[in-house]
Amino acid sequence: MTTPTKATPAKSGDGKKQAAIPQRPFFPGTLDLETRTKQYSGTVPDAQTPLDTFYPKTNGFLADIFIDVQVTTADNSANVAYNADYPESFIAAMQFSDTGGQTIMAPMSGWEWAEFVKWGGFSFSDDLRSSQTYSATTGTGSTGGSFGYILHLPIQFVRKLPVGAMPNTNNNNAYALDITLAAESSVYSTAPTANGTYSIAIYQDSYRQSAKKDAQGNPAVATPPGLGATLYSRKNTLELGAGSFDTELSQQDGSYRVIMFILRDSNNSRTQGDSDWPSPMQVYLNNDVPYDRTKRQWIRKQERDYGYTATVNTAGGREYGLFVIPFITDGGLKAGGEDRYKYLSMSAADTFGARGSIGGSGTHTLSTIYNFVRPPGGNIRGLTAR
Repeated sequence: MTTPTKATPAKSGDGKKQAAIPQRPFFPGTLDLETRTKQYSGTVPDAQTPLDTFYPKTNGFLADIFIDVQVTTADNSANVAYNADYPESFIAAMQFSDTGGQTIMAPMSGWEWAEFVKWGGFSFSDDLRSSQTYSATTGTGSTGGSFGYILHLPIQFVRKLPVGAMPNTNNNNAYALDITLAAESSVYSTAPTANGTYSIAIYQDSYRQSAKKDAQGNPAVATPPGLGATLYSRKNTLELGAGSFDTELSQQDGSYRVIMFILRDSNNSRTQGDSDWPSPMQVYLNNDVPYDRTKRQWIRKQERDYGYTATVNTAGGREYGLFVIPFITDGGLKAGGEDRYKYLSMSAADTFGARGSIGGSGTHTLSTIYNFVRPPGGNIRGLTAR
């Protein structure tokens, strides 16, 4: 981490310097700030619809954003059912940009965001569907088609320190969150009798600007450690035919926390993508093959790292067609208890790819979602204590 600024040594009466008073960490000098900052409402649209851009309130250091989505139906009589990846992908696309308009978190669907967080190791409970705030009503009841969930957009990526929180004090240089809603016909395979109404609230968690001292006046560090370290997401999708493949994957300059692979068949089915998953699959970096896994071995390692052992595609279980490689396992038993020494450093000069044999027939799509960090000043030592 960045080295705290030392307090100026005091001089004793005999002219000798006294030892500097050590500064306490960032937390004793700040305060949590939780704010509900935006509310949207309307009727579930018949076509994709962008919402007005959300600009986080400038109040210190931005830590997290939460998007509370609720859709309510009434007087339904249809036998309502949801399409795959829904209702989470009622948010058809969500993107977070910096104060200069450059993309930090690339556009992804609500389901992809939920998986980015589920496998990203950001908190104690990361599975959206395990939350008591998650619901998705099916069937012919009057409220069939109603649903709700709270999506997390992580800014800080190591909460215990915290690392990744962004300075957010200038009203003329605001971060931006853009959300696009999906059409009703995309959400449901059998839609409710009438379009529901939506209510979307956005909450932000921040840290107040530091008082530079604790409650008793002891000096404290003024900024979060590793200030300038930024969490990014990027997504790349390739078309691959059934059978053998050996392909280079797009890569980003940075320190990788998690790489997530999603395979779908020609009908966009992750269920079939799971059946067709290459076993074994090799992931290579330059002249090394650090990962060479059968499907069964991959599943077991994900269980070991994350503890998701429930039935596939249910709360607390893995997802069909989705497999991850985490680099956040060097600080605890569960992925996300990271000390940041195991991040995989990658540059444009590296050769990064995958090979194996896809089952089934026809064209498949392999999406790769990158969860990575760019350290302060480009120096990876700025992410760690030493």
